[in-house]
Amino acid sequence: MELKPPHWEEPASGIRLLRLYTTDLKPDWPRVVILELTADRFREFENDPLGFDKTYKLYPEQPMRWISSCAKPPQVEEIPSSADALWWTVVTIHSRPSAVVSAACPHLLV
Repeated sequence: MELKPPHWEEPASGIRLLRLYTTDLKPDWPRVVILELTADRFREFENDPLGFDKTYKLYPEQPMRWISSCAKPPQVEEIPSSADALWWTVVTIHSRPSAVVSAACPHLLV
């Protein structure tokens, strides 16, 4: 069986996603998706991650049923404010019982 390399998809403006899994492999869990989001799309994801998954089908084979709060860098003096982020990289890890954890990294102009 020949596996295709992952490729970036753009399901909507301000959203790029990269699926780092294939359902052709067994076991095919956990499943990982990397998102590149504009600041507006990140707020949409952060406010309603289950709705975001339903709308943009991050995991079309088995939608999320639960997701953790998105881990982000702390707001401390040495770290630039993530409120000023122009875009975000978000990593989501989907486990077999449809539970997902996520973490985000802001990208700022320096």
